[in-house]
Amino acid sequence: MMKITCRKMGINGEGIGYIDRVPVFCDGVLPGETAEVEITEKHETYMRAAAKKIIRFSPVRERCDCRCQKACGGCPLFIMKYEEQLKWKKELLAEALLKYGNVKRHFIREFRPSPQITGYRNQCRLPAAMFDGKLVTGMYKAGSNHFMSVAECAVHDPLLETVRKDVLRVLNDHRIRAYDAKTRKGIRGVMVRVLDEQAHVTLITGKEKLNDETISDLMHIPYVKGVHQSVNTEKNPVSLLTSVKTIAGDDQMEISVHGIQLRLSPDSFFQLNRPQAEKLYETAVSKIDRCGLLVEAYCGVGAMSLMAAGKAKEIIGIESVRNAVRNAEENARINHITNAKFLCADAADGLYKAARNGEIGCLLADPPRSGMDDNMIEAIMKVLPKKIIYISCNPATLARNLKELKHHYHVESVIPFDMFPNTPHIESITVLERDNY
Repeated sequence: MMKITCRKMGINGEGIGYIDRVPVFCDGVLPGETAEVEITEKHETYMRAAAKKIIRFSPVRERCDCRCQKACGGCPLFIMKYEEQLKWKKELLAEALLKYGNVKRHFIREFRPSPQITGYRNQCRLPAAMFDGKLVTGMYKAGSNHFMSVAECAVHDPLLETVRKDVLRVLNDHRIRAYDAKTRKGIRGVMVRVLDEQAHVTLITGKEKLNDETISDLMHIPYVKGVHQSVNTEKNPVSLLTSVKTIAGDDQMEISVHGIQLRLSPDSFFQLNRPQAEKLYETAVSKIDRCGLLVEAYCGVGAMSLMAAGKAKEIIGIESVRNAVRNAEENARINHITNAKFLCADAADGLYKAARNGEIGCLLADPPRSGMDDNMIEAIMKVLPKKIIYISCNPATLARNLKELKHHYHVESVIPFDMFPNTPHIESITVLERDNY
């Protein structure tokens, strides 16, 4: 057993202390705390440890009301006061931007806190397994194949939790079991989305047909408007969700965002923290200058494109998921917006196509956690939009992209949003202007 004092927080929310100048990563220990730890891994440049006893507590430590927090590890900051979470997230953002992108701290604005700290998440996609003879949903412990059953989740919308539990009850009533790789049958995962008191359930299964009684009972769960199935028999899937088929009820969900009506397919992306997403969308759109041509890359179902309809003569949205493009086109039609069109394409290919319509006044981009790939960065450097509004959910990939973009652009501001309270995840809007413009 050894004793360490935590000096800072890591990118995954773990505490970092030092033994003989070697960093020691330890979950569950906050900056300023001293703990007795057991070293679990030794490497040349770092160590990992498990906290056995906190000797000196930080004044920012807070009692965690989530029963599963320690076991599942999904929300490591639940033990920290919310104001301190924002402070440390800003520090992590500043460190990443300086280290990987040479973007100075003074460009970062104050963190925009989430309106809700718990109960904010409107969707879950959880793997399933058998536990004590029953089908359960849970999570895999980070960096392992160890499945953890999660009885309740404090960051899930309460209605989402109710529906998730009802879905498991129905599946267990019908004696449906978890996926078996040998027979390639069973439930591999459960996805539930809840918005505006509507719930859509997607079952990720092996190659099998769900019986009518099971489907009927799922449709009789309060608030469930649609049941869908995604068949996945891959040995090591990159993602549980593949193509989705509607097997009962509605194939789309309709919601309203800032007066824009949106229809979402089960596999279409929508931000998980809706109240905060609306603030983020509003801020991003407010940074768009009036222009001839606005392009939104990674546009999803077109929410921001349609919100910005009055800012440009022409809007082109680019999205690689075909169902999302269909949603975006339908969303433009039902909102009577005629100056927006959508391309189903890779972001870089779509950008080149959009540039044929004239100079791009503004590029709005919300890439995945991996950031913009090399092809997209190259396309931007050739097309050179006048302005870029970059929404990021990963400070490291944002910083690496900014390092390249800074050859022709300068950063005006970085506006951080707390989209996922109690987790180390950071969302931000970076505004870039083209040099000599």
